[in-house]
Amino acid sequence: FLTPRTRFLTPRTRFLTPRTRFLTLRTRILTLKTRFLTLRTRFLTLRTRFLTPRTRFLTPRTRFLTLRTRFLTLRTRFLTQRTRFLTLRTRFLTLRT
Repeated sequence: FLTPRTRFLTPRTRFLTPRTRFLTLRTRILTLKTRFLTLRTRFLTLRTRFLTPRTRFLTPRTRFLTLRTRFLTLRTRFLTQRTRFLTLRTRFLTLRT
């Protein structure tokens, strides 16, 4: 029977200290939340039109590709930072066990 307390006690987390277990779960939750926010942002970005002076007179396809490129550049930057953060966090959690 899985209670809220034991539901996340996988073989990898069962023998961790309570603090490390908490940090592991918190990281997992934040990762899922980030994924959700990423999808939401992507949806809102694509739905919104940024009609700057540089993109106003372009064809719809060129405008879309310009914005998509800008969006993907920012997204890549963000994911790079996130990956760095999660790598350091994992290293930290590994050292503490």
